[in-house]
Amino acid sequence: MSLKNTIISIFIVFVVALMLSGKSEDKGAPWGYNEDLGPKEWSNLDDKYRMCKDGLNQSPINITNTIDAVLNPLSFEGTAKATSFENNGKNIKVNFSSTNSLTIDNQKYNLKQIDFHTPSENQIKGVFYPMEAQLIHSNNAGELTIVSVMFEIGEDNIFLNKLLRNLPENEGDKNTLKSVVLGYDILPKIKDYYRFNGSLTTPPCTEGIKWFVLKTPVSVSKTQLADFDAVVPTNNRPIQKINSRLILN
Repeated sequence: MSLKNTIISIFIVFVVALMLSGKSEDKGAPWGYNEDLGPKEWSNLDDKYRMCKDGLNQSPINITNTIDAVLNPLSFEGTAKATSFENNGKNIKVNFSSTNSLTIDNQKYNLKQIDFHTPSENQIKGVFYPMEAQLIHSNNAGELTIVSVMFEIGEDNIFLNKLLRNLPENEGDKNTLKSVVLGYDILPKIKDYYRFNGSLTTPPCTEGIKWFVLKTPVSVSKTQLADFDAVVPTNNRPIQKINSRLILN
């Protein structure tokens, strides 16, 4: 092999190694909810997770001492079906590939997924709920908003029944949904909300996210809740400090 070809070969190997290294680095360190990998340790697991400790606008929070304000209604549009129900070992989520959208502040955000946490992550006036669904939206600039729905024990929830027919029981399962599941069918009829700025509730705990926590809970039966708990146990991050944030009511 000529010197030129040798140099080219070394360069290619270097570039490939660099790309692979970058992909591994982007993934971040493993994390979870148990003692060793749990919320108290997140900031120590990877430098990219430092906001989990150093951030000043972290989520979830206890919604209290709210400020009365004139809040614009949340405008939900679209009847696109959910595509899959996935278990990633930390939570179970419903994925969407077509456009359902939330419009707020003259910005349109597309629904990407619905994550479930048991028990709830946010509190309302010091009260935890048995489950919380977080509807995660993104606009064209990659900015996120999260609409949160609380569940209280009651009758069977029809929306959840459709999901549970395809429950991903094992970590790594990603089941195609056979039932027609429309993302905004999970919402209560009354959509009054609390608004505040916050973060992702999982690493890397990115801030600058608009949170809208709906005041009206929806129902979940004890049997349905048990089905969720059997697949993914407790997966809620502890309450974070409000600091100087305003919570609008």
